[in-house]
Amino acid sequence: MVKIGSLELGNVPRVARVAAVVGSIVPLQDLIDLKNKGVDLLEVRVDLIDKPLDCIVQCLSDLKKAVNLPVIGTVRENVRTRKERASVFTAIMPYIDCVDIELGAPIAAQVQAQATAAGRTIIVSEHDFGKTPDNKELQSIAERAMEQGADIVKVVTTANSEDDAWRLLRFAGSCKVPIVAFAMGEAGTFSRIKACEYGSLFTYGYITKPVAPGQVSADELVNKRAKRAMRTLL
Repeated sequence: MVKIGSLELGNVPRVARVAAVVGSIVPLQDLIDLKNKGVDLLEVRVDLIDKPLDCIVQCLSDLKKAVNLPVIGTVRENVRTRKERASVFTAIMPYIDCVDIELGAPIAAQVQAQATAAGRTIIVSEHDFGKTPDNKELQSIAERAMEQGADIVKVVTTANSEDDAWRLLRFAGSCKVPIVAFAMGEAGTFSRIKACEYGSLFTYGYITKPVAPGQVSADELVNKRAKRAMRTLL
């Protein structure tokens, strides 16, 4: 059983959990509305929020109190975060339930040690922006992520055809470790919707605008989940 905060993941096969991606300062009421619609957790992309760190930390604190959803804290490397990324993770750690750190990141050991000490879930992620690797390499990514200390492995590839996306989904379905997997790009959009049906613990949707190629809105993901549930009941 894997948990992020109080949210149990993987306890019921094929449950379509939806993470809404917060890439800017969003009114708290909008996040509360998303929770009420059925969003299960939030990913706060600190690297995309162009505000001072103390402002972001205060927003995270307010979000945790008002919205009460599990929060993944993600700080990708960019020009603004490059020199201070480890300290940004330190600052946000009290207000998140999970960290996402890249496979092989130089600061991985430091961030993961802090996360473990704080009792946070650890996602180790790998993104391929050019292709979908073959299954041998996908398996290697999953194994290396677990060796790095992952509680959850996240594998996101680029689909140059729908076959690429289907192959990634099938890999996720056969993977023996907790995984989140789907494909970027137009050819991979459907994989974001079907990810949980094939073993992904959850999928991601944007709130106001996509932050990755082929991303679907959290609203659409929640609505599609509701429609699937209704068809099952009928």
